[in-house]
Amino acid sequence: MKVIFRLCLLLLAPFASFAISRTDSLSEQLNLAIKNASVYDANKLKVINTLKRLLNQSSLGDVNNQYNICLKLYEEYKYYKFDSSMIYAEKLHDLALARNSISLLTDAKLKVIFLMLSSGMFKETFDALNGINIKDAPDSVKAEYYSLTARAYYNLADFNNDNLYTPTYNNRANLYLDSALALHSSNSFDYFYYLALKFLKKGNPESALFNLHKVIANRSLDFHQIALATSTIGGIYINQGLIDSAKPYLLEASIADIKSSTKETLALLNLASIVYKEGDLEQALIDIEKANADATFYNARLRKVQVGAILPLIQGEMIHTIKSQKKKLLASILVLSLLVLLLAAFAIIIRKQLKKLKVTRAKLYEAHLKQQQINQELEEVNELKEKYNKQLKETNDQLLEANEVKEKFNKQLQEKNFQLVEANQIKEEYIGYFFDLETQFLSRFDKFVNSLEKKLRERKWEDIKSILDNVDTKKEKEEILKNFDKAFLRLFPGFVTQFNTLFKEEDKIKLKDGQLLNTDLRIFALIRLGIIENEKIANILDYSINTIYAKKTKIRSKTIINKDDLEKKIIEITTLSV
Repeated sequence: MKVIFRLCLLLLAPFASFAISRTDSLSEQLNLAIKNASVYDANKLKVINTLKRLLNQSSLGDVNNQYNICLKLYEEYKYYKFDSSMIYAEKLHDLALARNSISLLTDAKLKVIFLMLSSGMFKETFDALNGINIKDAPDSVKAEYYSLTARAYYNLADFNNDNLYTPTYNNRANLYLDSALALHSSNSFDYFYYLALKFLKKGNPESALFNLHKVIANRSLDFHQIALATSTIGGIYINQGLIDSAKPYLLEASIADIKSSTKETLALLNLASIVYKEGDLEQALIDIEKANADATFYNARLRKVQVGAILPLIQGEMIHTIKSQKKKLLASILVLSLLVLLLAAFAIIIRKQLKKLKVTRAKLYEAHLKQQQINQELEEVNELKEKYNKQLKETNDQLLEANEVKEKFNKQLQEKNFQLVEANQIKEEYIGYFFDLETQFLSRFDKFVNSLEKKLRERKWEDIKSILDNVDTKKEKEEILKNFDKAFLRLFPGFVTQFNTLFKEEDKIKLKDGQLLNTDLRIFALIRLGIIENEKIANILDYSINTIYAKKTKIRSKTIINKDDLEKKIIEITTLSV
């Protein structure tokens, strides 16, 4: 049997894959079915009202006709409304007594028992079953009696779920089900369904699935039969932990239940539980509220208890999610407001700096003009110098002394010129870096503000939230520091190498792949640029003053030179091409 089952699974595998791929489509169909549930219920009520009119028009003496109509009304109400189905089951009982038919009376009693079992009334169910004599009943009634008794023992076994009574109840159920299977037609839906149930209860889910897949291959099934078979398949897959395989079948079962106006069902409840665990709270709430509405409408206490166990969980989680989203939205708005204020402050500072820069440029131009004037005066001095060369020769000894003084002065001047050129290069590099950063920042800020203004005008709150969620100040800070690293290393390409010469091999800084500088190197890079105050360094690198102080102290303790001279050595580092 296992070999046959595996072979069938291989043959059915493409269909299983197709079912999984259809999950999204089935979810959409389910939501559409839930939306149109009132239409299906209205069609159900049309059939019921027609039967009621026929019953009212039927002659009181025509018991046979009344029995047949009441039987149809019972079948319509059987999975639709518990109280009404019970009314017509009792009417069937009264009409069977009027017809003096033991067979019909037994059949009517079984219909009442079916409803009691569906509502979870185990004691009443077994008391009623024990009071029925099916010795002379037709095979169809016997088959229904045995099937119903088997279901009662199976349900009781599931309800107890222990090692003491459950095996006994299951064994009794199996015996009754064997009797029922012997009476059901071997080509009927009931035969295959109860055979699958027997395999399932005996711990052989493979054979159960084989029979259920075989029965749903029959395209002549009604909606209720489809729902019953697919819901059972879904339950088997759930027990096996195959949630992805179970979901499409539970979706099909739920759709079929809604289209047949079946209110006594477990498929939608099990589906809501799966969707809830997947984290789709909105869909889970839609499913469980529909299941709750059906259970309330059907008015069977067992189903209401089952729905009541999961409904508060989903509703509570939904409320928690809404509150959490609200808090996040408020926090995002607050952060956005702070960012806007910061951007405004930056804009003011930038404008002031631009004004200062204009003044500086004007002064530099004025100095350039003065330099030209000085150059002209120097040319005149050179002419005078040629005239007085003879006099300078006479003072050669004095010039030698003057030359020594001049050499010292030139050396100092050369050092000052080097420092000036170096400072100019640093200034030019960082002015370019500043303007580039400012341009990028103002461009993104304009786009950001324009986008927000547009979304605010259009009242697209979700889009505003998405834009705010994408604001990543940490990433912006990292990008600024990365650009700082690039600009600094363009000025001092050998900084890391020269810095490491001040330490032992084990204490040298080793950068990770992709790193230009790390925090320790940035601290001393800022010192090399002339920023020595801990407070300024802390503000630039977004650390506390204590952290900066601690890092500097730790690095000083590892240097191979006098720790008090470390910053002086850092200032002397240069690989500029001046």
